[in-house]
Amino acid sequence: MAEPVTASEALAHFEGFMATEPEKLREELPVIREFLEAYGLDQPLADLDGEFVTSYVREVSPENPSDLEGLRAFLAYCSRLAFTSNNLVPYLQLGPTAGGARAGGAAAELGGKAFYVTLDGLRRLEAQLEEEKGKRPDIAQKLREAMADKDFRENAPLDAARDEQAHLEMRIRDLESKLRSAVIIDEEAKAGRANVGSVVKLMNLKTNGEQEFTLVPQNEVDPKSGRISIDSPVGMAVINHGPGEEVTVNAPSGPIRFKIVDVKG
Repeated sequence: MAEPVTASEALAHFEGFMATEPEKLREELPVIREFLEAYGLDQPLADLDGEFVTSYVREVSPENPSDLEGLRAFLAYCSRLAFTSNNLVPYLQLGPTAGGARAGGAAAELGGKAFYVTLDGLRRLEAQLEEEKGKRPDIAQKLREAMADKDFRENAPLDAARDEQAHLEMRIRDLESKLRSAVIIDEEAKAGRANVGSVVKLMNLKTNGEQEFTLVPQNEVDPKSGRISIDSPVGMAVINHGPGEEVTVNAPSGPIRFKIVDVKG
């Protein structure tokens, strides 16, 4: 089983994630740190619950709800990486977006398409990103050496260095994009909750009819085989929920209430 992440470890992880937006991080970090200090920096983040989040917000009573946007981003990030047991963003009660979080989960809260990855895979991505960034000084040196030749018209080393730099930056941007949209899907992190790869059985609370399906990424959808997208109305309703919980599916015909009967995988 994965080791629980403490509040301070989660904060350090989030700071690394936000390193490409230093100004935004400086603005949001004090609010996040105050919240975590109130909770306990050495406490396992998996024990953080909605009741604490709601009571904290009531105690702080921010004049402007937007002052807690940084905390919203942090909690969504922690939910997405399974640092918390579930998505705690709705408990901030910041308005319409919180409702969206209930429907879409942390992936929707952060925006963009989710990149599903195991916890080990996430760490490999982070290591790969650091390795690629470490190549920048060498390429910069190659550029300086090539530019020492003032004849740029037929400077093959300069062209080669520029191409190498362009490909490196493209790989870095791709890795950063994947990390920004990463969603943990390993079995231990799911802890019985529905996510990609899960076989979910639902019961319609109005008709008592049951249906079973497998949640998959968009590129693996096959309705005939019962494989539906995690981004579908049903997928967004059940993600991060477990057996016994009731969810609302925002179908084209209107909202439909279901009870989750079982989740496998």
